[in-house]
Amino acid sequence: MSRNDCHNDTIRRTPPADVSRLSLIWRWIWGKTDLNGISRARGGPAWNPLLAHCLDTAAVTGALFDCYLAANVRARLADAFGGGCAATARRVLMFLAALHDMPGKVQPAMQRRFPDGTDRNDPELTAAGRQWARTIESFGLSLNHWHADVPHAHVTAYYLPGLLGCRCKRCINALPGTPGTPTARHEGLHTLAHLLGGHHGHIPEASRVLRADCALPPIWHDLHAGLRDELARLIGIDLDTLPDLINPQRPAVLVLMAGLVVHSDWIASDESRFTYRTPDTSPDQWWHDAQDQAATAIRELRLTRWDPPPATWRRMLPATPRPRPAQQAVIDAAPTGPVMAVIESNTGSGKTENALWLAHHLARTCGYHGFYLAQANRAASEQQTHRAAEFLATTLGGRRQANLALVHGTASAAAVTQELLDAAAGPATLADLINLTDCDDPQGRAVLDAWFLAHGRGLLSPFGVGTVDQIALAAQRSRHWFLRLYGLANKTVIIDEAHAYALFQQELLGAAISWLADAGASIIILSATLTDTIRQPLIDAWCQGHQTTPTGDTPTGPITFIDTTGHTRSIIPKTTRAPKLRTRLLLTPDPGPQQLAERLLTQHPHGITTIVRNKVEPTAALYQAAIDAAHRHGWRRRDILCLHGRFFERDRARKQARVLRLLGPHPDPQHRSTTRNPHRPDRFLLIGTQVLEQSLDYCADHFYTDLAPWDLVEQRRGRQWRHWLNRPHLRRHTPLLHVLWTPTSDGLPDPSGPYEPYLLAATWHLLNQRMPARSILRLTTPRDTHPLLKALYDLPPETGNDPIHHLLNTLYKLWQKTLAEEQQEARGRILRPFGTDGTPITVADLATGTSHGDPDDPNAPLHLTARSRLGTPTINAVGLYQHPGKPTRTWDSKGTLPADLTPHHTTRQPDERRHQKREILLNTVRIPASWFRGANALPPPHTWTINNPGALKNHPALLLNPDGRPVDPRLADLNYSPYTGLSHTRTDQDMP
Repeated sequence: MSRNDCHNDTIRRTPPADVSRLSLIWRWIWGKTDLNGISRARGGPAWNPLLAHCLDTAAVTGALFDCYLAANVRARLADAFGGGCAATARRVLMFLAALHDMPGKVQPAMQRRFPDGTDRNDPELTAAGRQWARTIESFGLSLNHWHADVPHAHVTAYYLPGLLGCRCKRCINALPGTPGTPTARHEGLHTLAHLLGGHHGHIPEASRVLRADCALPPIWHDLHAGLRDELARLIGIDLDTLPDLINPQRPAVLVLMAGLVVHSDWIASDESRFTYRTPDTSPDQWWHDAQDQAATAIRELRLTRWDPPPATWRRMLPATPRPRPAQQAVIDAAPTGPVMAVIESNTGSGKTENALWLAHHLARTCGYHGFYLAQANRAASEQQTHRAAEFLATTLGGRRQANLALVHGTASAAAVTQELLDAAAGPATLADLINLTDCDDPQGRAVLDAWFLAHGRGLLSPFGVGTVDQIALAAQRSRHWFLRLYGLANKTVIIDEAHAYALFQQELLGAAISWLADAGASIIILSATLTDTIRQPLIDAWCQGHQTTPTGDTPTGPITFIDTTGHTRSIIPKTTRAPKLRTRLLLTPDPGPQQLAERLLTQHPHGITTIVRNKVEPTAALYQAAIDAAHRHGWRRRDILCLHGRFFERDRARKQARVLRLLGPHPDPQHRSTTRNPHRPDRFLLIGTQVLEQSLDYCADHFYTDLAPWDLVEQRRGRQWRHWLNRPHLRRHTPLLHVLWTPTSDGLPDPSGPYEPYLLAATWHLLNQRMPARSILRLTTPRDTHPLLKALYDLPPETGNDPIHHLLNTLYKLWQKTLAEEQQEARGRILRPFGTDGTPITVADLATGTSHGDPDDPNAPLHLTARSRLGTPTINAVGLYQHPGKPTRTWDSKGTLPADLTPHHTTRQPDERRHQKREILLNTVRIPASWFRGANALPPPHTWTINNPGALKNHPALLLNPDGRPVDPRLADLNYSPYTGLSHTRTDQDMP
C-alpha cells in the first residue's frame, strides 16, 4: 500500500457490542481516584473507569498526531504502524496508546487499590471505594485472588502481545484456553508491548516482563478481551488485520512511540482538563467527550505546529534589517529537506539570527513544530530566551501565541520564565489560541503554560531554549530518557557554542544527533572556532543516523550543509567591505590581586573594562582588592561588579540583569541596529569567571583574561567586537587583549587550573612564539586565528630540547590519556540507533531500571546515572536567613522576604507550590563537591538540617545570620556575601 492510498477496508468497525453482563463489568473497572477532589468539586464522581481514561489517552494521541507531530515523525510512524498510510497509522496509534494501562490495571492487585488504598482522611472517598467494591462483587468478580503485586505496566507488557494476536508459545501459555498451535513470535507486537510497559519511565527488561505473569482466573482474561474489543469498536480498528500493520523496525520509531504514549497519558491524566465518567453513561458518549476535551487541551496547551507564513528577513529580524554576507549566503543556499547546517563565524557576527531564519525556513519546508536553541549554560539560555521571544513575535503569523519554554534545572526560578507565565495569564480570546488565516495584527506573543514546568515536560513545548545538557542526556539511559528524543525529534535543533564542549559531551551530542537524524529532525551547529576534530565527528554522527557516509565537498566552512544522503556543500559568502576583526594581544604575568586592581583602576579610568578569571577564588579576591582601592582612585563601589557561579540564583540573576542593561545593546530591539545603549556608563569594571565568556550579550572596551585554551581566548576577545554602536572608537583603534599568566620558577607557564594543562601550556607557547620582541602581537581573524586553533588541537607538539618542549610533550601524553578515558566513559553510557555494522538497535537495548534514576543525580550510582558532564556533580544547598529575636526566616539578609516553608500540595495548591519552588530555587547555591573532602571537609550535605524544615525537608539548608555567617557552628568556615558569593575560608579547592 502506498502512503497516499489508504483503503477503507484496512480498518473497519465491528458491530456495536451487546449490553451484557461482561460489558457492565468492564464499565466498572476502576482506573483513577479523585484524590485531589477536583472531580467532586465540579459535581463529578469520585473515581474514573479505566476505559474512560484509555479513551482520553487515545483521543489525545489522535490530536497530537494531527496538530503536534512533525511531518517526518508522522511519516515514520505511518510506516511502522499504518503500512505507509498516515490515516491508518493515526487510528492504530490511538488504539495502541489506549492500551497502555490495559490489561495492566485489569487484575486483582491493582483493582484492590481503590477500596484498600484510598485516603482514610477523606470519608467520601472511603465510602465510594467500599460501594464500588460491593458492586464489583455483585457481578461475581473476586478481588481476593492472590498474586505478586508487580508493576501494572509490566503486566501490560506480558499479556498484550497475545491479546493482540501473537500466537507464540509464551503468549499461548499466558492466555489459557487459546486455541491453535504455537506459531512464530510476532516481534512487532512484543516490541510494542515493551514500549507500552515503559510508560512510567523505564522500558522493562525481558526478565522483568516474564515475572509479571499473574496466573489470572479466566474471567479476568475475558475482561481483557472485552475491553480490547470495545476500544477497537469505538476507535475503528479491525483486530484481524492489526498485527500486519505493526512493524516498528526503524530505531527512532521506538523512542517516538514510547514518547508519544507518555505525552498522551500525561495530558489525559490532567484532571483539570478531562472529566471523570460514570458507568451509567454510554462508552460512545465517553469517546465523544474524550475527543472534544482532547482537542481543547491541545489548543489550550498550544501544542500545535509552527506553520509559519512567508516572511522577509527584515520582517523576521527587524533589529538587523539587512542580512550580512554570511547570512545572505545561507538564505541563497537554504535546503528544502532535513539538513545538518554548520555555521562558523566570529562572535557577534549574527550566527543566532542565521539559525533562527533557517529554523523558520525548515518549519515551512519540513513541517517541524518549532525549534530548540541549546546553549552552553543556564545564564546564556535565559538571555537567549528573550531573543527567541522577540523572534517569535514577528514570525508566528496569525497564530497569536506559542509556548516557549526555558529548559534547565532551575528554569522555574528564572525571571524570563515568570514573564512568559504572566504573558499566558493575560487576557486572551479564542483567536489568541488558534491559527487564524487572516489577522489584522500579525504580531505574535511567546507565552508559557505552567503545565510545562513539571519535571520532564520542558522539551515537549514546541519552542524551547535551554542548556545543551538536555541534548547530551537524550541518548543515555535514565527515567523517561526517550521523552527528550521525542520532544527534540519534532524540531529544528540548534546547538550553539559547539566548540565549548569537552570530548565527553561531544560524544554524547554525536549519539543524540544520530537518533535525531533517524527521526527526521534537522540540526544546526553554531561556533566561532570549530576544529576539524569536532566538526567531522558531528557530521559523521548525522550520516550514521541516515545510514550513509559523507560525500561531496570537504567541510571547511564557514557554512556547510549536509543532506540526508550525506552530500556535503561548503559555501563561502561573497566578499564584504566590513571591517576585519583585528586584535592586539599582550601576554602579561599576573601581578596578584592588589597590583592588578591598581592597574585596572588607574590605567582605565574611562570605558568598560572586563576581566575573566578561571576560578572563583581569584575572582573574589580581585573584586575585594578593587573595592578596597576604589575610593582612593575616585571609583564608586557600584561601578565595580563581581559575577560567577557561586551566588544564590536570586543575586546572580540581579547582577546579570544589571550587566545586560548597562553593557548590552539598546534594550529596544527596534533600535539596536541604529542607536547606542542609552544606559551605558562612562566607566565600569566587570570581574567574573567563564560566565562572562558565553552567557551574556555585552561588549567591553578593555579586556583582560586569564590564560585559557586558545579557542576560549578567541571567544572572549569577541566581546571587544560586539555592538559597535556602543563603541564608535573601534573604527579608529584596534582593541588590546591582555592575557594573564602565572610564571613558574623556570619561567614557564603554570598549567594548573580548570582546563586541560596541555592546552594551557600549548596556548601560551603558540602565542609566545609569535610575540614580537618587546612588542604586541597583532592578530586578524580568520587569517591568523584559525592556524592557531589547528596547531593546538589537530597537531602534536613539536619536539626539541628546551624546557617548554619537555613540558609540552609530557602534558600532551597525559592529555591523550584523558581524552581516551573521556571517550571510553561516554561510549559506555550512550545508546546509538545503529551498531557499528549498521544493525538497528532493538527494544531490548533500550531497557532501563530504577537504579538508573534521574540524570545527574548525585545520590545515584555514577556508573549507571546519565551524566551531562564529567566531574563530580556539585551539591545544591538552599540558603535562608535567621534574624536574632525573630522567629520568621527570610530569603534575604534584610528580612524583607519571608520564607514560606509550609508544604503545599502539588495539585490542590498549584500556584502556592509553584511560587514556593521558585523562591527555593532563587536561593539555591552550588557548592563544589571538593569542599566535602580532605582535611577541612564540610559535614555531609544531608546533615545540613534546620528545625521545622517544611518544604526544605529533602534539601541541604544553609541557615545564615544577616552578616552571612552560618548559624550552624560546623559550617563556620563558610561565608556568604551578595557581593562576592559563597566562600570557604580554609580550602584551596575550587571550581570555575
